Amino acid sequence: ILEIISRDMQMSPNRIRIIAPADLHQHFRQKNRTRLIAPLVAKRFWLGLAMPNLKPPITTTDAMNAHGKEVMEASGGKLRVLETLYLTDTLDPREVEKACKQENFAGIKYYPAGLTTNSDAGVTDPAALWTLGTRPFKCLQVLQDAGKVLLLHAADGIARKRVKIRTRLYKFGDELDSYDQEPHFVAHTLPEIMGCHNTLKISFEHMSTGEGAEFMEQHGKVGRLGCGLTPQHMLTDRRDTHRGGLRPHNFWFPAPQALEHRQEINRFARKGHPFCWLASDSAMHLKKDKESVCCSGGVITAHAGIELYAEAFEKIGALDKLEAFASINGPRFYGIKPATS
Repeated sequence: ILEIISRDMQMSPNRIRIIAPADLHQHFRQKNRTRLIAPLVAKRFWLGLAMPNLKPPITTTDAMNAHGKEVMEASGGKLRVLETLYLTDTLDPREVEKACKQENFAGIKYYPAGLTTNSDAGVTDPAALWTLGTRPFKCLQVLQDAGKVLLLHAADGIARKRVKIRTRLYKFGDELDSYDQEPHFVAHTLPEIMGCHNTLKISFEHMSTGEGAEFMEQHGKVGRLGCGLTPQHMLTDRRDTHRGGLRPHNFWFPAPQALEHRQEINRFARKGHPFCWLASDSAMHLKKDKESVCCSGGVITAHAGIELYAEAFEKIGALDKLEAFASINGPRFYGIKPATS
């Protein structure tokens, strides 16, 4: 049982008791950073799902297991760690088969090349995910057969055809505005993946837009398509990034959207869908990398991983939905029995 102290509008303390929560999207980093982050996560969560965008990226089962061991040891053995492989244009399907036999393997993470931290090794053309004969296609078929999960950084960098996204008209090959990357993916890439791999379990990571929430309302399904929400997208919007100047410590990927998108995400969260769960996307960066000419996108929330969610759910009047969101929905989607205390 985890006890959280929150405060209502009159600043009187509230104590909330929930069964132990799980974080289904965590960047543990490497070496000294892992030794800093893992204990913070273990203090608040019993389960953490590790992202594979390290240097070099995790593309083998041996590297995956080594990272899992590093995180577990850094947590003092208190944290169960789920691991992922990094989907590249050359990821070997035989390596995916090998990983699928590992108890700690959750699935494969898709990164669009160049659109987020350490994503240069990502898939260069998303069409490879549904094009027969490509390695990414074969990897997803192995993943589907094993009942494992494709985790999506749901963004496109380039328009794949002439299309209007929000107020902007794009031609084939045009670079997408950063605020249009997720809406384009939701409209034109995610349906292709789902249509081609029709029983593949898919996690829509760090959903950040009203378009994403609308798609999930229509297509979200337990055991098929689910999504993770971050505290930063629930609590802030792009005004917080630009208030009085550019605030680099309030910038992350996906880029903070306008207020109305934050409101739509929170409306979605308030409904308590069983296919929506806690996935913090806590991502540590050094101060020099945040306060630089090219600011790194990401924010560390591991030091207050559950407290920030309690604040977010309290603000939207949905504290009664917090336990299922934080402790039950995510583990069940990944085929893991939730904690009992």
